[in-house]
Amino acid sequence: MNEPLCGTFNPSIDAKGRMSFPNKLRDILGAEFYLCIGHEKNYIAVYSVEEFYKYCGKLNEIPGEIGSEIRRELLAGADKQVPDKQGRIFISQTLRDYAGIKGEVTVIGNMNRAEIWDSAVLAESRKSLDPAAKKAALANLVL
Repeated sequence: MNEPLCGTFNPSIDAKGRMSFPNKLRDILGAEFYLCIGHEKNYIAVYSVEEFYKYCGKLNEIPGEIGSEIRRELLAGADKQVPDKQGRIFISQTLRDYAGIKGEVTVIGNMNRAEIWDSAVLAESRKSLDPAAKKAALANLVL
């Protein structure tokens, strides 16, 4: 995957957990990709096959019992997806529960992964970003 994932999309999700995954992101991710729980907040991370293997390699670098527990937690619900002819994927109940998906969803591109959020959860998460911390983090970035 050479092209960064970016953009915001609001596909619908049905009661069975099927949703149309955005074409723009599918074109970059490839014909198949992995869904797993997000490690920072409650979202579903979407990785290309290549990026998923890199992610697993990084998780394998965490030594000892804590590494095993973290891998167990983050990868237990991982699911390889191959979109159907309509571009739909299935999100397991385990992943939907973890991300708190109850209604509308928002899919965002975040460089090397896409993220599937419950729209209300994402809105709250965005409110929690401290403007001073954001300013400090961007202070040395030259654009």
